[in-house]
Amino acid sequence: MNTILIYDESFSGFLSAVYHVFDKGLKNVSIVKPKHYVPDMFAEGKRIEANEEHARRVWSSLEVKITKHGAKEMYKAFLSEIKGTEDVLLQYIMHVYATESFNYTDLSNVSALRVSQVARMVTREMHHIQTYLEFKTTDDDMDVAVLNSNFNMIPLIGNYFKRRYPNKKWLIYDARRKYALHFDMEALSQTRLSVEKQSEILQRSEFKSPLLYVNLQDSVQKEYGNAS
Repeated sequence: MNTILIYDESFSGFLSAVYHVFDKGLKNVSIVKPKHYVPDMFAEGKRIEANEEHARRVWSSLEVKITKHGAKEMYKAFLSEIKGTEDVLLQYIMHVYATESFNYTDLSNVSALRVSQVARMVTREMHHIQTYLEFKTTDDDMDVAVLNSNFNMIPLIGNYFKRRYPNKKWLIYDARRKYALHFDMEALSQTRLSVEKQSEILQRSEFKSPLLYVNLQDSVQKEYGNAS
């Protein structure tokens, strides 16, 4: 029987699902978010709780097997949030461990090629945001910027802006995912904003998408499905 693993949408949750696949020796398996799960009479649906120890073990192993750079590229592909990416990543990881001397630059495998393509898209978006993201100063002397990207970019851009604006308090709000990255001149933190604060930020901002790579993204979405 096929198995559908339902994870909590976090990267730790995804890695925990990957751990479960290898721990149980599952073959015909798919990993999905709760909102993408469709019951199937020929498949067993199983919810996987995020387990930090299991996630850490998978991640540490991947960093050794495909190098830290290769693992980061895989993480970027995950952050694309393109529907179906979890299964592509799982196929990629299975390929990695089935190959005795794996080289992450070898793109002859279709899943390795797809991971590389999506990671490059996310990297281009990251560089574009780093160059063109505009901040506006609020009444409480905080610089605020708004993101409107198809990709989940917050986890990738924090350290860059921390180095660029070390002596300012700033906040970057992801309007699609409705969470923000905050820097208080000491530490970075991810936070959820009240509905009132979200509305205030959007009203003050010139709400423009920083996405330049529409054509490239559309071409890959046709293959993977729409971004979630």
